Amino acid sequence: MAEEMIQLIAAAEAEAAQIKTAALEKAAAIVFDAETRAARKEQSAAEVCKAYRETQIKNAIEDAEKEYNASLTAGAQSAKTYCEEVLSGADSVIGKIVGRIISGDC
Repeated sequence: MAEEMIQLIAAAEAEAAQIKTAALEKAAAIVFDAETRAARKEQSAAEVCKAYRETQIKNAIEDAEKEYNASLTAGAQSAKTYCEEVLSGADSVIGKIVGRIISGDC
């Protein structure tokens, strides 16, 4: 009877060792899988952030170019208006100067 109890205990210990080994292997596989998924998610997040950054830079450049072109157009229009105003007032002065030169009154 004692011999049977020792054999049962030994068998239970062997079975427990097998269960422990299987559990450790399963735990290692779960950890490896989790680390692999985490690495993929990190890579994916980095790619998403890079794409978002590139898109935002592109949009910022486009916005800056639009503002620059609008400012350039407005400046050109303002300069044209100023020149027209100055030249319209200059016609009478130019006429007087030409008249004095032609009449010899310089």
